[in-house]
Amino acid sequence: MVDFKGLETVLWIAQLESFRAAADKLNTTQPAISVRVAQLEDELGTQLFDRSNRALTVTPAGRQVLAYADRLLRLRAEMLHAVADRTHLSGTFKLGVAETVVHTWLPRFLEQVSSTYPKLALEIEVDISTHLRERLLQQKIDLAFLVGPLSAPAVIQRPLCRFPVSFVASPKIKADLKDGSLEEIARWPILTFARNTQPYVQVTELFSDPALPTPRIYASSSLATLIRMALDSLGIAVIPPSIVTVELAAKRLVDLNISPSLPDLQFVAGWLGTPDRRTLEEVVEIAFRAVEGAVDRRAFGAGRLEDIGEPIEAQPL
Repeated sequence: MVDFKGLETVLWIAQLESFRAAADKLNTTQPAISVRVAQLEDELGTQLFDRSNRALTVTPAGRQVLAYADRLLRLRAEMLHAVADRTHLSGTFKLGVAETVVHTWLPRFLEQVSSTYPKLALEIEVDISTHLRERLLQQKIDLAFLVGPLSAPAVIQRPLCRFPVSFVASPKIKADLKDGSLEEIARWPILTFARNTQPYVQVTELFSDPALPTPRIYASSSLATLIRMALDSLGIAVIPPSIVTVELAAKRLVDLNISPSLPDLQFVAGWLGTPDRRTLEEVVEIAFRAVEGAVDRRAFGAGRLEDIGEPIEAQPL
């Protein structure tokens, strides 16, 4: 009898074009994957994959099976989410998160996910958006909160929020500035996100005018490091003020209000259109509510006035 495990297996093999990659995705071994495929082929009396050449290809019969498998697994997912008690849904969920989100609304999101899916285990990777996009396309993570929009056609995405980006420095550095011009700013090291990120590219473009001095740019993938360096007056940070609201409120850091202003960072939720994506879509909905709730509350804890970022109007999934 054809079972859902076998159908899920052939779908992942076809999507990842590899028995080994499908085994990694399904947290099993390659021999186990081969057994599932062989059993399904025996039951159907036909070959689903052509493994005679180096490149794995799907047979004509395999393509028909994949179409039915996709529909059946989607219906199963819809049934489970319509009928099943969410507190009993279990499994491991791999989430990739940009560090700006970690410093703002991620705690509220995790709290709500834990409340909705108490048996769901989360594996969280924190990295720059460029790497998260690659990990998502490689099926190494299930969902990513990262800077968008994403150009990859295979990725489904939903806008979440925007974060303004500003020049932030210690009061000591601000006192040294007379007019806050770019010429003055360039005398100090610029502290910003890692290379290949949107803020880093925007900073280099901002100072690309030959008439301006070339600043020293200290790039780091760790926001905690950038914040520490700014507090120690080692340079001027180009970061979202949302991540240092406590320091700004205490006047340990100040927003320099430099012109021209830099574009906002727009964050999206990105995931792949797999048949079992219904849980992903519900988790994304939780993320959107977490953003809205964080903005409404302006805080995650007593006495903290945090601007979590501007939410983007909700769109249907």
